[in-house]
Amino acid sequence: MASEIGRERREAREIGRARREARDIGRGRREEYIVYMGDCPKDDLSTTSSMHTSILQEALGSNRRASESLMYSYKRSFNGFVAKLTEEEKNRITNMDAVVSVFPNGIKELHTTRSWDFVGLPQQVTRRTSVESDLIIGMLDTGIWPESQSFDDQYFSAPPTKWKGTCQSSLNFTCNKYVLY
Repeated sequence: MASEIGRERREAREIGRARREARDIGRGRREEYIVYMGDCPKDDLSTTSSMHTSILQEALGSNRRASESLMYSYKRSFNGFVAKLTEEEKNRITNMDAVVSVFPNGIKELHTTRSWDFVGLPQQVTRRTSVESDLIIGMLDTGIWPESQSFDDQYFSAPPTKWKGTCQSSLNFTCNKYVLY
């Protein structure tokens, strides 16, 4: 009896999932996209969100749908926004003059110079130190924990002389040769 009830529940869940998928396909499944529009406007930052909403209104044809679609407006680091869009809506926005690019929003896996250690790969590999040293790559602000082994600077040399940055350490943040800025 209990197994039959469990089977019926599973079947009901499957039917509900199939109906939702069919509805999403009929409507056009909405995915999150980042709409990149270049540098931040130099004038009034308060108009940025309304500009993003206007673009969505033009692409979606509705104020209500534009408001529901807009997930986030970037205002400080660059000009852009995140919106839930169908493939067709994404293509419409991609072709707008004010838009530089549109790409899927998602979680990216970060890589560090210590990845080899974390995944247990051997250290006996051919290295090209002439190419691998004296190179700085910009850091994404993902909220780091400098004390993590991932940011250990034990085998790092001093920053290159061309490095012009500073380290802004504080009571709860310590800089080293790996965490430069």
